Amino acid sequence: MNGRSSFDASAPKRIEGLSRSLDDELLVYDARTHRGHCLNQTAAAVWRACDGNTTVLEIVRRLRQQNPGIDEEIVRMALAKLGRSGLLLEGSYSSNELRLWSRRKAIRRIGTVAAIALPVVTSILVPIPAQAASCRQLGQHCSSNAQCCSGLCLPLTQLCA
Repeated sequence: MNGRSSFDASAPKRIEGLSRSLDDELLVYDARTHRGHCLNQTAAAVWRACDGNTTVLEIVRRLRQQNPGIDEEIVRMALAKLGRSGLLLEGSYSSNELRLWSRRKAIRRIGTVAAIALPVVTSILVPIPAQAASCRQLGQHCSSNAQCCSGLCLPLTQLCA
């Protein structure tokens, strides 16, 4: 990327979430939003480096030492995904400069060999215990869709489907 921007000097900071390594992935739970996030190796490495003191360019240099296939665009893509997923603190990075790249465009640009280094963040909503226990399982009697975990109460049989 030509020229430097204020984004290069920013030092993104990750949220304080519960995290656990699982094989080649990192699971992060955000208690504020009750969302669970699964990060692949590249996204996890970027997220761990976002300590609020390390600049974007320093993150690029650090990760490039571990994996020469990682470049500035991959780190920027990871930061964009982490930011959209709520895993970075607001104001710790310049969100208006996060350019969004499609996976297809990135693979064309960097090649399929480095495509394994592309960051992936998958998020799900994790119900609080009261929400998880407040619905009925398949085949149980119900009187409304709100009672069924599937959200589908069959009116003729009054069973959760």
